[in-house]
Amino acid sequence: MFKTAFTFLFFIIIISGNAQTQKFNLSRQDSADLSLLEQKAAEYRAGNYLKQESDCYNKIADLWWEHNYFEKAVEYYKKSLEINNKLANENAIAMINSNLALIYADMGKYEEALKYFQKTLTIRTIRKEKIGIIAARINMSVVLNNLKRYDESIEHLKKALDLAREMNDPVQMRSCYGMLSETYEKAGDTKNSMYYFGLYRDFNELVEGKKVKKAYDYAREQELKRKLAEKENQIKELELIKTNYELLTKEKALKKTQKEKLSLLDTISEKELKLRYIANQKKLEEAKSKQILLKSKLVIRNIILISSIILSLLFLFVFFYFQKRKSNLALQAKNAEISQKNEEIQVQKNNIEHLLEEMTEAHESIKKSIDYAGFIQSAMINKTPKLSEIFPESFILYKPKDAVGGDFYWYSKVGNKVVVAAVDCTGHGVPGAFLTVLGNNLLNQIVTVSKITKPGDILYKMHEGVMSALNQKDSNNKDGMDMALCTVDLEENKLYFAGANNPLVMIQDDELRVIKGNKYGIGGFSSMIFGKYLEMLPEKKTEMYTTHKFDIRKDMSVYLFSDGFQDQMGGKNNRKLKSVRFYELLKLNHKLKASEQKKQLESFFENWKGDNEQVDDVVIVGIKF
Repeated sequence: MFKTAFTFLFFIIIISGNAQTQKFNLSRQDSADLSLLEQKAAEYRAGNYLKQESDCYNKIADLWWEHNYFEKAVEYYKKSLEINNKLANENAIAMINSNLALIYADMGKYEEALKYFQKTLTIRTIRKEKIGIIAARINMSVVLNNLKRYDESIEHLKKALDLAREMNDPVQMRSCYGMLSETYEKAGDTKNSMYYFGLYRDFNELVEGKKVKKAYDYAREQELKRKLAEKENQIKELELIKTNYELLTKEKALKKTQKEKLSLLDTISEKELKLRYIANQKKLEEAKSKQILLKSKLVIRNIILISSIILSLLFLFVFFYFQKRKSNLALQAKNAEISQKNEEIQVQKNNIEHLLEEMTEAHESIKKSIDYAGFIQSAMINKTPKLSEIFPESFILYKPKDAVGGDFYWYSKVGNKVVVAAVDCTGHGVPGAFLTVLGNNLLNQIVTVSKITKPGDILYKMHEGVMSALNQKDSNNKDGMDMALCTVDLEENKLYFAGANNPLVMIQDDELRVIKGNKYGIGGFSSMIFGKYLEMLPEKKTEMYTTHKFDIRKDMSVYLFSDGFQDQMGGKNNRKLKSVRFYELLKLNHKLKASEQKKQLESFFENWKGDNEQVDDVVIVGIKF
């Protein structure tokens, strides 16, 4: 898991660069996580699972970094970097280099930070990852600012800005403008700082969506005006070129005529000269008339062109006016519709508030009934003598999800034998509580009244009792129970266990064993799966649940439980605790006194759960011999 270097990371670096870094003590949970990660890394290393080993080192580095143990974080990131270099995992190498650079920046080692950011930039450039290139250059500019190397910082920022413009990415452009403004200010260039701050502010509004439509309309209007102006200028230029060419032609012809006139004065008679002069004057007047006519045409053409432009603009104005009017009318209709809807909603709101009051009253009544049911259930399972009076070093951790629970514990002493069970009924809350009453009554009948103490026989009798009570042979009812049950023979110093889906955990001499139960529960789906089989082979009934036998030795600990503890969501990554971590927790605390074990389990459960809702009922019974 990597700490990603985002585009705005430079703000964090600027702040953290001026703050005093203080190491924070590791919590017990953090220490446990570190120990577990080290253990997993060793296992992955032994199995040559390099990717998984690298992930463990990254998580360890993250933990040390979060508590400001920078040297430790660097140590483990470099271990991960070494592995990823072997794997040629370029993306991971780039991310780790970025994290190392950030840590060195936190430590004030800016030259080291710059070196690792440069490595990140090289990889991002090779991979042509444009966003990554921009982020790397921005991060390098922050470090260069701390080193007062402002020219290099500006160079990186302008390259990042060119790439952002190429991508047409306003978010990245905003980041570059903001950082350029900051850098120019530090360099003492107020003019450029204010210029880029203005761009940053405009792009910030653009990104936030406040100027998107306005910018689009403005751009469209400017583009239209530009195209019209270009057309107008082109027409004017063509007309002017044509006019100048015609005038130049006339002027050349006139000059030629005048030259001919001068050359003929010496060779022709005065009369002939006058005739030619008159003819030339006539031609000159005709040329002037044509020139005046041409100018008049040009003026008329310009008037037509300008009128066309004005009419086009007028058409656009009228078009946009009616579009706006149409939008306003639609908006008024929409507002009227909204007002009508609001009135309907208000009526519905009043009806809902009335129903809510009735539901609140009903809820209070139901809550009182459930609370009283919880009191009855508590009285039912809290027996005398207490389990601690039979086994001094024992505890019961019972945490129902709701006021009444679907899990329960049960025990009874029959002669020199003690039968103890942890039962997980289908569901929780009120539905589960009904099954706990059925289960409690069946156990009383089977063990206390009928004196049956062999765990496998007890579970089979429970299975028959649930099927009969819920009429599961002739109905679609699938409710049932999972349970772990053991019998302790105080005279022979023996322990007997049988389980319906649930196991028994036994710890002796620091060795933890999980004795699994049979893979079918009490009643429910098991009646469907095994009912036909047992009808065909009735002699197999006694083998349905296997009874395991063990010698009881000093300091041996056993635990019976439901699945509520290990299924709880929580922890740093908000995931299930799972059985492996639960078993490690039992092993870690098994040498403590029973009362202290219970406190440790309760404390761990609450810390793990955090702000999450409890997902299921929890029951754990622990006995230390």
